Amino acid sequence: MKISSTLLLFCTIFLPFSTNAEPSKKLQAVEGERFVIDLRYNTDDNFLKTNVYKPFGLDHCYVHPDLYSALKKAESQLKEKGLKLVFWDCYRPLKVQQAMWKIVPDHRYVANPKVGSNHNRGVAVDVSLAKEDGTPLSMPTLFDDFSAKASPNYRCGEAEKDKCENRDLLKKILTESGLEVLNSEWWHFQLPHAGKYPIIEDLNSK
Repeated sequence: MKISSTLLLFCTIFLPFSTNAEPSKKLQAVEGERFVIDLRYNTDDNFLKTNVYKPFGLDHCYVHPDLYSALKKAESQLKEKGLKLVFWDCYRPLKVQQAMWKIVPDHRYVANPKVGSNHNRGVAVDVSLAKEDGTPLSMPTLFDDFSAKASPNYRCGEAEKDKCENRDLLKKILTESGLEVLNSEWWHFQLPHAGKYPIIEDLNSK
């Protein structure tokens, strides 16, 4: 895979720790018939080639209640279109962020834990779409692709037109539910003003 050094990666906008935000609300488990949990960092099927979640016992998707409310708004559209939302990453404990940084200490691809990721705040998710039977919809890239094709604004050629249509449908459903997409990752959606939320160190503090 060719890695572009011009793109900020890894599911985050790099923002400093919030110093005046309200205390964290309890994280909420993502559940629903339209939601499929497939945490890639709880497997070796990720760009780190390492299961960084297993040592910390993280095997489900947790998000801030404000994000959960937005995701639940998407359920009606998903049901109407016969689709499901597949979750590749959700809340990420700070200790996991530190473990990832040890493997790839490069802020272009992994958020420095001293700064934090919006995943550490519980206000960002990495997602895709699947059919009713769970078959994934084709997208312009795979998860954690670092090329220009990962941008939600990338224009597909005629031969891959359907992939961009699927990507745009995902964006439509989630932005209409109140989320915003990261401009370098079609799969990354987060709450507006995500940086106002504080870092949540681990599940015990949820």
